Amino acid sequence: MNAIAYAAACVVLPSLWAVIAFFVFGWLDRRLDFPRPYEFAAEGATQLLWIVRRYCAKLLYELEFHAAEDLTALQPRYVELLSAATKVEPSGADYLGDIDEGFYASEYLRAWAFEAQLRAYLRERFGNAWFSRREAGSLLRELWAEGQKPTADELLREVTGETLELAAVGDRVREALAAV
Repeated sequence: MNAIAYAAACVVLPSLWAVIAFFVFGWLDRRLDFPRPYEFAAEGATQLLWIVRRYCAKLLYELEFHAAEDLTALQPRYVELLSAATKVEPSGADYLGDIDEGFYASEYLRAWAFEAQLRAYLRERFGNAWFSRREAGSLLRELWAEGQKPTADELLREVTGETLELAAVGDRVREALAAV
C-alpha cells in the first residue's frame, strides 16, 4: 500500500475520543464562572485556528515524507510548510521527530471538523445552551453508546445527513472571533 492510500485509509478511522474531549472542554468553559467569557472564547478560537493550521501542514508534510525517496532532502520542506501555516519557524532538527504514526494528524483534523459540525447542529436544534438540555445529552449518550465502533463520518451522517467538512472549523473560529 502506498503512502497516499494508507493516509486515505487512516482518514476513516474513528475520531470520537478527541471529539468527546472537545465537547467536555466546551461544556466546562460555558459552565465556569469567569470574567470576559467572549475574550476567553476568542483566545480559544485563535489557539484552535493555530493548531488546525499546524496539523494541516503536518499532514501535508507526512504525505510528502512517506512518498519521498530521500528523507534528508525534506528538512527544508518541513520548515517551509510549518512556517507558512503557523507563522512560527520550527526547528529543522524536528523534521523526523514531528511525524505521528499512522497519519494521526488526520484524526485530529477529522475530530475538529466533527466537533464543529455536531456543535452547530446541536445549537441549531436545541439552542445556544444546548449543553444544558436533557434532550441534547440523551442524543450524545446515544451516539457514543457504541464507543468507537461507528466512525465520525457515520455518526455525523446519521444525525445531520452531512459529511465531514474541515471548513466547519473555520466557521467556528470566525464566529468566536466575531463575538469579541
